[in-house]
Amino acid sequence: MSAQPDRIALLGELALVMQSPEFVRSPVLRRLLEYLVDQTLAGHGARLKAYQIAVEGLGRDDSFDPQSDSYPRVQVGRLRKMLDLHYAALTPDQAHGRQRIAIPVGHYNVELLPLTTVSPEPAGAGPAAADPQTPPTGAAQAADPAAAATQTVLPTPSSSASMLQPAPPPVPQGVDRGWLIWALPVLMLLALLYVIWLAARPDAAERDLARRDMRQQVAHVTITTDLAADNDDLDTVAQIAEMQLQRFEMLAVSMGSHSDIPAMRDAAREYQLLLRGGGRQQGASPELLFLTLRHGATGTTLWSYELPRNGSRLTAPDFEQAIGSGISAIARSGGLIAQHQRKLIGDDTSPGYPCLIQYDAFRQQRDPALRPALEKCLARSLEAYPDEPLFLQAQSYLALSSPQAGRLTPLVPSKRGRDLAEAALQFDGRSSLAQIAVARSALARGNCPRAIAFARRAVESNPLEPDTLGLAGTFLLSCGDTQGAEPVLERALTMNSEPGGYQIASLVITRQLNGKAASALDLAMRADSRDKATQPNFLLAKALSLAANGRTQEARRSWGELEKLVGVDPGTPARDILARFAISPFFSRRMVSEAERVGLIAPAA
Repeated sequence: MSAQPDRIALLGELALVMQSPEFVRSPVLRRLLEYLVDQTLAGHGARLKAYQIAVEGLGRDDSFDPQSDSYPRVQVGRLRKMLDLHYAALTPDQAHGRQRIAIPVGHYNVELLPLTTVSPEPAGAGPAAADPQTPPTGAAQAADPAAAATQTVLPTPSSSASMLQPAPPPVPQGVDRGWLIWALPVLMLLALLYVIWLAARPDAAERDLARRDMRQQVAHVTITTDLAADNDDLDTVAQIAEMQLQRFEMLAVSMGSHSDIPAMRDAAREYQLLLRGGGRQQGASPELLFLTLRHGATGTTLWSYELPRNGSRLTAPDFEQAIGSGISAIARSGGLIAQHQRKLIGDDTSPGYPCLIQYDAFRQQRDPALRPALEKCLARSLEAYPDEPLFLQAQSYLALSSPQAGRLTPLVPSKRGRDLAEAALQFDGRSSLAQIAVARSALARGNCPRAIAFARRAVESNPLEPDTLGLAGTFLLSCGDTQGAEPVLERALTMNSEPGGYQIASLVITRQLNGKAASALDLAMRADSRDKATQPNFLLAKALSLAANGRTQEARRSWGELEKLVGVDPGTPARDILARFAISPFFSRRMVSEAERVGLIAPAA
C-alpha cells in the first residue's frame, strides 16, 4: 500500500470535494468520506473493517452483523463511484495542481494520488500483477502515452548485458522531399479542421453546468426526522430512504432537520418526507415507524406509510425492501410526485422539467394525441441541455416507437433511436433509464445478447421502478430468458396496482412457458378489460392460457379477436399474424410453437 498521505494536502482536497454538488446532495456519503479520511490520518485506515465503518461511520447499532448485511460495502462502493464522477467532471483549469482522493478496491483506507493516476487495483488484479517486472510493450505505450511517460522500465538481465555493448552507429536515412511536399498541405488542413472543431465544441465546463442546472429543476425531496420523538432508529431509516430515493432520476434528495425551513428553489417542486417513530407500546403492540410526504408550498399531506417492525432489524433485507416499496409509490414513473406535478403543470410543455412530466404522462397513457407536442418540447429541451440523459433516452424512445402504417409493432429499428440511447449511456452509465433505452434499441435491432445484458443491468440499478422492471422482464421474455423474466415481472406486478397491458401479457406468457398454466389463466382473467382487448399481446396471452387450461372454444374466440385486431383474414398463418405486432423473430417462433402445443392452432404441414 502507499505511504501515509500528507495531512494538509488531504484535508485541503477533502474541503474541495465537499463543495461539489454531488456531495452536497448526499449527506450519507459526505459523512462516510469524512470518517474514512479521519481514520486514515489517525493511522487506522489500513486496519478498518466493515463493522467499524457501519457502526462508527454510518451510525449503525452495535448489534450490526457484517456477515449478513452488506450495507457498508455497498456505501463504500457508491462513494468510489461518486469520487470518480466528481473528478471526471472537472475542467482542465479546475484539475490543475490538484490531487485526487482514492479508496483502493478491497480496502477502506484513503489515498491521495496524482489526478491523472487511475485508482489502484487489488493485488493480483490485471495482467501487470502476474509479472511486475515485465516492461510495457510499445503497443501499450502507444495506447496510453500519459501512462508510458510516468512508468520506469527496469532492465532485465539480458538487457543489462546489452547495455555494456557500444551502441551501433546510426543508419543514414534519406529524406523523400516529394512526400513532404504532398503531406504538408494535408497536415495543415487537418490542423485547421481540429482548431475549428475545438472552437465549435461545447466546453466541458459548460456541458457540466448545463447538466447541473437541469438537475436543479427536478422535484426535490428533503428527508426530515421528528426530533421530538428522540428515536435513534430514525436516522438509520432516513439513510435507507435517501439511498432508495437516489435511484430515481427525476428526483433530487437531501437530508434536513424537522425544525429547519428549506431554502426552496421552486416551492411548487419542493416536498418533505417526514419520518416519525411510534415508540414501544405496552404489551404485544409492535413498534411502528411512519413516513409522511408533504408538499412544501401548501403543507398538504399527499401520502402516509406505516411500517411495523415486528422485531426486525432495520437493516434486514425484508425491512429495507418494505421501505423501498413505500418509496417506489411516491417516486416511480407515474407515482404520487409525478401525478401531483402533472396537476400543477397542466398542459405546460416548456423545455426542461415540464417536458419530462409530459413525457411521463405519455409513457403511462400512450395517447397518440400527446406525441406532436412532446416531440417539439423534447427537441427544445435537448437544445438547452444537449448532454442530459433524461432527454436523450426520452427521444430515443420516441424514435424507436414511431408508428408505422399497417403495423402494430411497438418498436422499430432506428439508427437515431440507437444513437440517442447510446449517448444517454455514455453521459451516465449508471442510469437505469439509459440502460433500459439501450436494451430497447438492441431488441428492436434483433440483438438479443445486448438486450438481455442491459435489461439485467437496469434491474440492478433500480429494482424499485415497476415500469423499468416491466420493460426489462418483457425484453428478457422476448429473447427467450423465461426463467430470468418471471421474477422481474412478478416484482413489477407487486409494486404497481395498475400495470400496463404489455406487462400483464408478458407475465401471463412467462408463467405458462414456465409450467404454471393455472396461475397464468387466473392472471389473464383478472386483468381482462375493454382497453386490453385492443392490445394484441394481451389477446395472444389470453388465448394461449385459455387453450392450455382446456378452454379451447374460448381460446379460439380470443384468437379470432386477435386476427380482427391486426387486420388479417381468418385462417391466416400464425407466423404472419405475429409478424404484425411481435418485435423479436425468436419470440414469434416460440409463440407459434406454443400455440400448436396447446391446440390453439393446427400444426404447420
